[in-house]
Order: sequence, then C-alpha cells, then structure tokens
Amino acid sequence: MAEELTSAQKHTLLEGLKRLAAEGSDQLASLHEHSAPVTLDQQSVGRVSRIDAIQQQQMAQANEVHLLEQLKRIKKILAEPDEYGFCEACGEGIGFPRLEIHPTAAFCITCQAEKE
Repeated sequence: MAEELTSAQKHTLLEGLKRLAAEGSDQLASLHEHSAPVTLDQQSVGRVSRIDAIQQQQMAQANEVHLLEQLKRIKKILAEPDEYGFCEACGEGIGFPRLEIHPTAAFCITCQAEKE
C-alpha cells in the first residue's frame, strides 16, 4: 500500500503534466505532418523509397494515436486534480516514486501487475 501524495508532491507532478501536455501538443503537430499521404509516383521516388516512406507514415500515425491517448489522460488528470494519485481499480494511493516515473499511471503496482 503506497502512501497518499503530499501537496508538494502533487503540485510537482501536476506542473510536470502541464509541461508534458504542452510538449505533446507540439509533437502532435510534427507527427501530423509526417503522417500525410505518401506520393504514389514511383518514377520520382522509387519503389524502395516509397515503401520506406509508407512505413514511416504508419509509425507516425501509431505515435500520433499513442500521443493523443496520453494527452487525453493528462487533460483528464488536470481537470480532476483531486482524483490524481489514486488507483482507478482499488482506490489506494499510487505512490510518488511510481508517478515520478510514469506520471499518467492510472493503477498502483499491484493492480497493474494483475491487469497484465
């Protein structure tokens, strides 16, 4: 059982989440540019280069989806800061060390292990 966050710890984590949200918005704009449709003109690009471009596009799209999910989680946390730091499964405190490493963690170590 992890202890509840102190107000100073919660403040530190929430400020970090605000920075992550700002950085994530910038990254999202960059990823959106890289996930644009790939040119089909094999004469100018070449077949291997086109395949490489399609793979890069798919990776950018997957990263964009992951980033959108993370930003959604951050917005939820920032909208309901009183709920932050508690496991969504058991309601116990998640613990500062875990949230320092993974600030958007929704589950304590025990519940996360059970989920996996």
